[in-house]
Amino acid sequence: MLAEERRLLITEWTLEAGRLDATQAATKLQVATETVRRDLDSLQRRGVVRRVHGGAIAMERFAHEFTIPERQNLNPEAKRRIGEAAAQYVPHEGCIFVDGGTTTEFLAPALRNRPDLLVVTNSVNLAARIADSSTKTYMLPGRIRPTTLSALGSRTVEDLGRLNAVVAFMGTNGISSDLKLTAFDTDEAAVKKIMLSNAAETILLADNKKFGSTYPATFGAPGDFDRLVTDLDTQQSFIDKFTHYGVEVVVA
Repeated sequence: MLAEERRLLITEWTLEAGRLDATQAATKLQVATETVRRDLDSLQRRGVVRRVHGGAIAMERFAHEFTIPERQNLNPEAKRRIGEAAAQYVPHEGCIFVDGGTTTEFLAPALRNRPDLLVVTNSVNLAARIADSSTKTYMLPGRIRPTTLSALGSRTVEDLGRLNAVVAFMGTNGISSDLKLTAFDTDEAAVKKIMLSNAAETILLADNKKFGSTYPATFGAPGDFDRLVTDLDTQQSFIDKFTHYGVEVVVA
């Protein structure tokens, strides 16, 4: 096996688990542990992993925030299925919250031309995709964060605090191994917390890539949600953990 092929495998294993044990990887690859360590040194110089005692952790899962084009190209088919499955829970009338994010944007087709529905969102992209239809669309005020094109800040939180929803459709940057729901930005986490607290029903939309990832700001836990909509490639262990907390899991 060529060195780059080996390093690609090491990268994939580290991303999947969040952490890699050098000795175990060496056994699987049938090479010396020192060879794996040299590979990890190379990957660290590229910014892919961070060396820790006994192995490495995936930097992508702990600090990296994807741009909008990157996220749109990450797992699009799984996100589409999740959006279609979640659409069945959109009420015929009333107010709903839809969080910003590339996964929740896949709800857009199901939100168009619903005259009895009020969609409250902080997502510029989602608002643009449904506002020209008969659906009543309310774009929350606030500062637009360039990385996510979502409104956030004190004005967003204040305005959202005066509203109540039948259902909140929520996204997340990551779900840690101990089931903390995390976001990259503390202001975005603050908006998510208000949506959770002011909705009668809460639904989390998360594809398999979100599980095992950790970002700086925690905004919730499984017990904050009534339902999780995810895809077939999500690890069964995470599904079992959410079910343990009484969350209904829908696999699309």
